[in-house]
Amino acid sequence: MNRKKLNRVRRKIQSLRSRSANIRSRQLVTLARELGRRHFDRGKEPAYISDCFSDARPITIPAHSGALKRFTAAGILDQLEDDILRWEEVLSAQESEAENP
Repeated sequence: MNRKKLNRVRRKIQSLRSRSANIRSRQLVTLARELGRRHFDRGKEPAYISDCFSDARPITIPAHSGALKRFTAAGILDQLEDDILRWEEVLSAQESEAENP
Protein backbone atom coordinates (compact mmCIF):
# COMPACT_ATOMS: atom_id res chain seq x y z
CA MET A 1 0.00 0.00 0.00
CA ASN A 2 1.22 3.48 -0.80
CA ARG A 3 -0.17 7.02 -0.50
CA LYS A 4 -1.31 7.17 -4.12
CA LYS A 5 -3.38 4.00 -3.83
CA LEU A 6 -4.74 5.05 -0.44
CA ASN A 7 -5.86 8.42 -1.81
CA ARG A 8 -7.56 6.70 -4.76
CA VAL A 9 -9.53 4.45 -2.40
CA ARG A 10 -10.47 7.48 -0.28
CA ARG A 11 -11.81 9.28 -3.37
CA LYS A 12 -13.87 6.22 -4.31
CA ILE A 13 -15.38 6.10 -0.82
CA GLN A 14 -16.21 9.81 -0.93
CA SER A 15 -17.81 9.32 -4.33
CA LEU A 16 -20.00 6.50 -3.02
CA ARG A 17 -20.96 8.55 0.03
CA SER A 18 -21.98 11.53 -2.09
CA ARG A 19 -24.58 9.53 -3.96
CA SER A 20 -25.61 7.49 -0.85
CA ALA A 21 -28.07 5.41 -2.87
CA ASN A 22 -27.68 2.65 -5.40
CA ILE A 23 -24.45 1.30 -3.88
CA ARG A 24 -23.91 -2.31 -4.83
CA SER A 25 -22.14 -4.91 -2.76
CA ARG A 26 -19.54 -5.63 -5.43
CA GLN A 27 -18.36 -2.00 -5.27
CA LEU A 28 -17.78 -2.36 -1.52
CA VAL A 29 -16.09 -5.74 -1.97
CA THR A 30 -13.67 -4.16 -4.46
CA LEU A 31 -12.79 -1.44 -1.95
CA ALA A 32 -12.31 -4.00 0.83
CA ARG A 33 -9.91 -6.00 -1.34
CA GLU A 34 -7.98 -2.87 -2.27
CA LEU A 35 -7.50 -2.20 1.44
CA GLY A 36 -6.00 -5.65 2.00
CA ARG A 37 -9.04 -7.66 3.02
CA ARG A 38 -9.94 -11.13 1.80
CA HIS A 39 -13.12 -13.19 1.70
CA PHE A 40 -13.83 -15.33 4.74
CA ASP A 41 -16.90 -17.57 5.10
CA ARG A 42 -18.54 -16.70 8.37
CA GLY A 43 -22.24 -16.89 9.10
CA LYS A 44 -24.93 -16.25 6.51
CA GLU A 45 -23.29 -13.30 4.76
CA PRO A 46 -19.74 -13.17 3.41
CA ALA A 47 -17.20 -11.45 5.63
CA TYR A 48 -13.90 -9.83 4.74
CA ILE A 49 -10.97 -10.00 7.13
CA SER A 50 -7.79 -7.98 7.11
CA ASP A 51 -4.54 -9.80 6.50
CA CYS A 52 -2.56 -6.67 7.36
CA PHE A 53 -4.22 -5.75 10.67
CA SER A 54 -4.85 -8.76 12.88
CA ASP A 55 -6.89 -6.75 15.42
CA ALA A 56 -9.30 -5.35 12.79
CA ARG A 57 -12.85 -6.63 13.01
CA PRO A 58 -14.29 -8.52 10.04
CA ILE A 59 -16.53 -6.53 7.71
CA THR A 60 -19.71 -8.25 6.61
CA ILE A 61 -20.83 -7.20 3.15
CA PRO A 62 -24.21 -8.66 2.14
CA ALA A 63 -24.09 -10.41 -1.23
CA HIS A 64 -27.29 -8.99 -2.73
CA SER A 65 -27.86 -8.62 -6.43
CA GLY A 66 -29.49 -5.21 -6.05
CA ALA A 67 -28.47 -2.06 -4.27
CA LEU A 68 -27.82 -2.17 -0.53
CA LYS A 69 -29.89 -0.20 1.94
CA ARG A 70 -28.50 3.28 2.49
CA PHE A 71 -27.61 2.84 6.17
CA THR A 72 -26.07 -0.60 5.62
CA ALA A 73 -23.81 0.80 2.92
CA ALA A 74 -22.91 3.81 5.10
CA GLY A 75 -21.89 1.51 7.98
CA ILE A 76 -19.67 -0.55 5.71
CA LEU A 77 -18.07 2.61 4.32
CA ASP A 78 -17.38 3.75 7.90
CA GLN A 79 -15.54 0.49 8.56
CA LEU A 80 -13.54 0.83 5.36
CA GLU A 81 -12.56 4.36 6.39
CA ASP A 82 -11.23 2.90 9.64
CA ASP A 83 -8.90 0.77 7.52
CA ILE A 84 -7.76 3.90 5.69
CA LEU A 85 -6.89 5.50 9.04
CA ARG A 86 -4.89 2.43 10.02
CA TRP A 87 -3.01 2.51 6.72
CA GLU A 88 -2.26 6.22 7.19
CA GLU A 89 -0.70 5.47 10.57
CA VAL A 90 1.45 2.72 9.07
CA LEU A 91 2.57 4.89 6.15
CA SER A 92 3.34 7.83 8.45
CA ALA A 93 5.45 5.59 10.67
CA GLN A 94 7.32 4.23 7.63
CA GLU A 95 7.94 7.73 6.28
CA SER A 96 9.23 9.05 9.61
CA GLU A 97 11.43 5.98 9.98
CA ALA A 98 12.88 6.56 6.53
CA GLU A 99 13.65 10.20 7.38
CA ASN A 100 15.28 9.34 10.72
CA PRO A 101 17.08 6.00 10.39
